[in-house]
Order: sequence, then structure tokens, then C-alpha cells
Amino acid sequence: MTAPDDPTRTPGPDGAARPADDPTPAPEATRPADTAPTDRRAAERPAAQDPAPQKDEVPSSGGKTATTWIALILGAIVLVLLLIFVIQNNVSARFQYFGAEFDLPLGVAMLLAAIAGALVMALVGSVRMIQMGWTIRKLRKQQEKVQRTLR
Repeated sequence: MTAPDDPTRTPGPDGAARPADDPTPAPEATRPADTAPTDRRAAERPAAQDPAPQKDEVPSSGGKTATTWIALILGAIVLVLLLIFVIQNNVSARFQYFGAEFDLPLGVAMLLAAIAGALVMALVGSVRMIQMGWTIRKLRKQQEKVQRTLR
């Protein structure tokens, strides 16, 4: 048996000491005060507002100009890599396209195929963007109509 002041014993509901491995839950009075209530009123309370940002803080990003420069640099690197690819793959190859036969360096032919794929992708993307624009205009007109009827 352990002593009443043993640290492995916790006070029970009636103030008497009970073993720490006792499975009975602690009463409400002995629960820590830092546990948040989970009732409906706690959900209705507004959250603590963040303090206003200080004006002397420096923004973390450089903005559109920095993004544009990074994109231009990456584009130049890709162009250099493509140029190296075309120069290294200058072996002539025979191609047939809709009955037409022609000889092209392999690197140039692969570059033309990649450009054609990018154009097809841009065409499909443009069609989708136009569809989304039409949908947005239609929804805005409906929203304006609803707002006019509510006034």
C-alpha cells in the first residue's frame, strides 16, 4: 500500500487518494482548466481576432516583376537546352506525313512535334477558357437579376 502523499496517487472524487492507474474518469472539478468546452455556445463565440499587421513589415515576395524575371530566365535556360538537343541530334531522318515525304534532322523534327503538341494543348485550353467565360457572364447576369428583384 502506498502513502497518501505518494505522487503516483491522484485525488478521487471525494478528496481521497486513488491510484493513478484507476480507470474511473476524474470528476469535473478536477479536470484541467485549459480544456476547451465543446458545447454549442463555444462554437458561437467569435474567434480571437489577429492583431493588426504592423506597417513597417516588409512584404515577402518581389511581386510580378520578380516573377516575370524568373520566368524569363527559366525560359532562356530551356531554350538553350533545346538548342543543344537540336545540335546534338542532327542526323537526317526520312519522314512521311499524309503522303508527303521529306528529310529533316531528327532534333528539328522532334522540336516541331513538340511545338505542334503545345499548339494543340493551347487550343484545347483556350476553348475551355472561353466556355468558362461564357458561364461566368451568364452567372453574373443571373446574380444581377436576383439582386434587382430583392431591392
